[in-house]
Amino acid sequence: MMIYEYICWFFLYSAFGWIYESILCSVSEKRWINRGFLNGPYCPIYGFGAILNILILDETRNIVILFYFGAVTACTLEYFTSWLLEKLFQARWWDYSGHRYNLNGRICLTGGIVFGTFSLLLVRVIHPEVIYLTNALSDTMFNVITLSILVLLALDCGVTVTNILGFNKKLELAEVRLQITEIIQLAEIRSLISKLNLQERRLLRAFPKLKSIGYDDGLQLIKEAFKNTIWKNQNNRY
Repeated sequence: MMIYEYICWFFLYSAFGWIYESILCSVSEKRWINRGFLNGPYCPIYGFGAILNILILDETRNIVILFYFGAVTACTLEYFTSWLLEKLFQARWWDYSGHRYNLNGRICLTGGIVFGTFSLLLVRVIHPEVIYLTNALSDTMFNVITLSILVLLALDCGVTVTNILGFNKKLELAEVRLQITEIIQLAEIRSLISKLNLQERRLLRAFPKLKSIGYDDGLQLIKEAFKNTIWKNQNNRY
């Protein structure tokens, strides 16, 4: 297979993952959430998981093996991704500690069952149809789509990383204020919230269980104030 096809499949399954995550989290939080680490409508971890399953399990026909190894592959990827993001950005983006049968809060049994089911559907049902559709595209179209995807992801990653590094500096500022005084004045809290840019606000909405490794007290202060601001704004509409 051409590399162009894999890039297109990666992007497509990343978009499917974003739809699933956004719907699941929106229902759970009872409000719309644009889920995902990046800004665009895609969750790359689902794209990587889908490609891994295609490469490893595409020739497998036993549904039990498909389910089991699909779940193991996806959970391994999720665990590694959680660990890597924590090391790179000093933050825990999701936490399954409240779920039964979890491993260090990074993965859980429920997620494994969901991923195993998705892997089975992917290999046996979804991907054969996707192959049929992508085969209809010309090489020129593949080149254009692939280049567009790579440029989009590169720009999105650059913007996201820059903003997260800036966000960590704001968390450090909030942490310093907590150490200086036990009671943060309301004006200071509003000042912190007003300095959040659109990406930082989206991340706070997208990851309600976000935890900072070095500045979690400051993060929780901002999250609580931001949550109260959202509810106040929503109530003022009615």
